[in-house]
Amino acid sequence: MKKQLLLLVLLLSMGQTKAQEIVYGNNQAAGKYLVHDGAKLYYETYGEGQPLLLLHGDLYGYITEFSAYIPLLSKQYKVIAVGTRGHGRSELGDRPLTYQLLAEDALAILRKETTDSAIIMGFSGGAVLSYYIAAHYPTAAKKVVALAGALNAKAYKPSSLKELREMNDKIATEQLPKVVAARKAIMPQPERYGELIEQLKKLWFQDVYVTEAQAKNIKCPVLTVGGDRDEYFTPAAFVATYNAIPGSSLAIVPGAGHVKVIRAPDYLTTVILPFMNQK
Repeated sequence: MKKQLLLLVLLLSMGQTKAQEIVYGNNQAAGKYLVHDGAKLYYETYGEGQPLLLLHGDLYGYITEFSAYIPLLSKQYKVIAVGTRGHGRSELGDRPLTYQLLAEDALAILRKETTDSAIIMGFSGGAVLSYYIAAHYPTAAKKVVALAGALNAKAYKPSSLKELREMNDKIATEQLPKVVAARKAIMPQPERYGELIEQLKKLWFQDVYVTEAQAKNIKCPVLTVGGDRDEYFTPAAFVATYNAIPGSSLAIVPGAGHVKVIRAPDYLTTVILPFMNQK
């Protein structure tokens, strides 16, 4: 009996260790590729059920941002976590980055995995992209959960705009050396990281990502989530986004900065999942 109990404990321990060893964004067991518009794009799938498209943030962002969320989400949904062009294992390609291109990349991956529309969850740059998809490709979006994103560049705090304008490979590496090193370690062309940043800056500094008219025409349910301590946006910016999309919902996370809204599983279970599961 004692031997059987010891074996059971060892097996459970091995299972927990195996789960802890999952490296989201670089997981061979779940990773897949799709060549679209001149770039080999990487993505991962987890779980079964209604499709859930995950769109990560820009620059430092990658699938790893959702590491605290994917284990919970994959219990209910088929999670499709996209590596955006130039990020992680996805190639940058030779086309200038536009929200249309990024949206069509994500939707090409979605269509490879399912014929259904999807719940779309995006963080930061991925939140902008989720709004864009809902506005321009309405049949693809069943619901949208937009974490720490905006509809236009005017939403940024002036100090954060200055920081983003000055951003380059050297500064990014100095700010978060371990993160940048980890990203470059799996990039197909790590020497293009600086080029990626310059391309992203052209996206960031467009006056408008989704126009007022386009926002008003978003038909699917939308939940805008923002931290009241966000380094890039004020709570008023999130309120403005909420007001721009008819019938949308708003959640302001107390005491949360820009990144915390994607690292709070308790908030996922108490606020985000109830919205996603609502009929």
